[in-house]
Amino acid sequence: MGVGEWPAKYRADLGDARRAGLRPDIRLITLAFLAGVSSINALASLPPLWAFVPALLLCFWRGRVQPYLLTFLLAALWTSLLAAHLLDQRLAPGQDNARIWLQGHIDNLPETEAGRTRFEFVTATRPHRIRVSWYDQHPALRSGDCWRLNLKVNAPHGSLNPGGFDYETWLWRNRIGATGYVRDAERCDPDWASPVDRWRQSAAGKLAAALDDHPMSGVIRALSVGERSGISDEQWRIFRHTGTSHLVAISGLHIGLLAGLVLFGMRWLSPRLPGGTRISAITVAAFASALAAAAYALMAGFALPTQRALIMLVVVLGAVLLRRRSAASDLLAVAALAVLVMDPFAVLSPGFWLSFGAVAWILYLVSARVGARRWTLWLGLQPALVLALAPLTLFWFGEASLAAPLANSVLIPAFAVVVPLVLASVALTLLWPALGSPFLHLVADGLNLGWNGLQFLAQLPAAHFSLPQPGLVTVIIALAGVALLLAPRGIPGRWLGVVGLLPLLLAPPGPSANSFRLTVLDVGQGLAAVVRTAEHTLLFDAGPRFRTGFNAGEALVLPYLKSQGINDLDRLILSHADIDHRGGVDAVLAGIPVLSQMGAGMVQPCRAGERWRWDGIDFEILHPDGDAWTGNNSSCVVKVSGPGGSALLTGDIEVDAEHHLLKRGNLNADVLVVPHHGSATSSSAAFVRAVGAEYALIPADWNNRWNFPRPPVMARYRQQHTHTLQTGRSGAISVEFKAREGVQPPQSWREQQRRFWHLP
Repeated sequence: MGVGEWPAKYRADLGDARRAGLRPDIRLITLAFLAGVSSINALASLPPLWAFVPALLLCFWRGRVQPYLLTFLLAALWTSLLAAHLLDQRLAPGQDNARIWLQGHIDNLPETEAGRTRFEFVTATRPHRIRVSWYDQHPALRSGDCWRLNLKVNAPHGSLNPGGFDYETWLWRNRIGATGYVRDAERCDPDWASPVDRWRQSAAGKLAAALDDHPMSGVIRALSVGERSGISDEQWRIFRHTGTSHLVAISGLHIGLLAGLVLFGMRWLSPRLPGGTRISAITVAAFASALAAAAYALMAGFALPTQRALIMLVVVLGAVLLRRRSAASDLLAVAALAVLVMDPFAVLSPGFWLSFGAVAWILYLVSARVGARRWTLWLGLQPALVLALAPLTLFWFGEASLAAPLANSVLIPAFAVVVPLVLASVALTLLWPALGSPFLHLVADGLNLGWNGLQFLAQLPAAHFSLPQPGLVTVIIALAGVALLLAPRGIPGRWLGVVGLLPLLLAPPGPSANSFRLTVLDVGQGLAAVVRTAEHTLLFDAGPRFRTGFNAGEALVLPYLKSQGINDLDRLILSHADIDHRGGVDAVLAGIPVLSQMGAGMVQPCRAGERWRWDGIDFEILHPDGDAWTGNNSSCVVKVSGPGGSALLTGDIEVDAEHHLLKRGNLNADVLVVPHHGSATSSSAAFVRAVGAEYALIPADWNNRWNFPRPPVMARYRQQHTHTLQTGRSGAISVEFKAREGVQPPQSWREQQRRFWHLP
């Protein structure tokens, strides 16, 4: 029941009580707690505990803001204490890159992909939870199995780039204290009893066998037991482009639909059962609804999204059972507060903001349209909700879908039928395969019909679009603009809300005329560098690709380009044919228009002496000068020069090519992208002296197995007083070459975005 439905007297009494300060507003309490949690999560290092002592003394100051100030400080203190505890559970310093024996059990469902199986391994010692990869052939792995594993372990670490996925933050919010891969293994006893996960894994296997290669097999497993590894990359792309990814991630929608059906069903059935009049029908229905929702959440693995949804549902059902007259916004605030107390790091998840944000926007939109017909309200709600959530989706993902309103307005009501049908067919298949399997195939065929419509929507022009990833201030301004734009009729100047949305269209400023920017992306052990002038963009290499399916071009390079508002490439240069340089090329070519291509495997090879000029900046190919060069020494070498300085991009050239370049001259540069990731076969002393760079940028992974850059190489750069930065330790590295100011100090993305859980 919303505030607008309460008796006028009760609304007036509540308002008077709040204005008189007789009791704190739960909504403001939740906002204060959210602010306290968020303030700690935004820090580069945790504050010392003594810093809270003088702050807490302020709470003895009496006033209307006292409860909110106290809430803010307690939230910050709770977040700090929990964070310190979790940091202590991670891999101990000095053990990184080590081989250690650990005994524990497999937690949750193992995920099988090309060439490896990944799972979370829980131990009784530090690190408590490890994300483990088991490559190639291995025994059958079941949730709960006890293993003694010899692991090559690493501290939680991942690439950091503008617009890219922050893997370290994902590991942190999932409580993972290390990553590693199996070198040797032994079975042990006893297995950790995990009946729910064992059942989920068994059910997923039976469903996969029953559906065989049906295209909807992965979707049905995702909707029933929360096992989403069967959904293909292409299917995920369709879901993203139509704004329907939330439909296959068991969360508030699915749990709410099931709980609602059980609630209304038991509300009707309870009085008709023997003795049904002894207990209130709504009480029976509420308990049954909560139990059904909890069972579904367990079937889905009790992941964080299902936990949030279950908490929200329990709060609402609790108000029903207690017969409390509470505003919907109060119930939403209580649910959010409960989630944040349980997990202060939920604010790092897009799902937290999108789920609670969606409900908050729905309440706002519905309250602004009291009296509207239901069907007109529903039709108007979907596009309004997509608009309202667009700033958040752009902030988290850098993309949004224009097809989402139409797709969701049809599919959300349809899922009120789809979810029960899927669960019923799955239950029947597991209990009575001979009878259930045909029913399951019938449901899968029905889903496939809907899938064809979704594919059609995804292929429509402008169904999906990307924009530069906005900053936090831009998002706040845009949300305020949406609130004004969607305000109730009668509020003047609603159209001015459009002004708040305009900053979303602005791209980060590029270099001015006669200036350029060099960005070496953090792509692990590989190379991808972007040179941007006032009106043109060059991509030099596209990072690695791995047999497991990870592709740096898709996962790192394209998100960076889109986050910077770069919608096409003027030239792509592939230095040579090694997979750590060319692995991402196909994904880049498929994801963004490329006007010209040059280098290994291209129609136009690199040839020494070729020059071009963009926006006052000169580009010259220095190497190779013929076809005699092979392997690493065949790498393209490009020099970029302007009034503000010069940069030298070297690929993987080694000593032979370096000596050849020394004879040709013109090697001096302010910034050098270090050859061959800093290997001992390159960066000869003569080459380092000839370049004379002020800054050397090393495209090498953090703690890579080749130990790049090698210590002797680093010593040569130190002798020349060259400042070195490594992408694996600094994240993406950007250098500005300004026409008037000259070369600016390099900017490290890891330093700019540092949080206390990020590795130094």
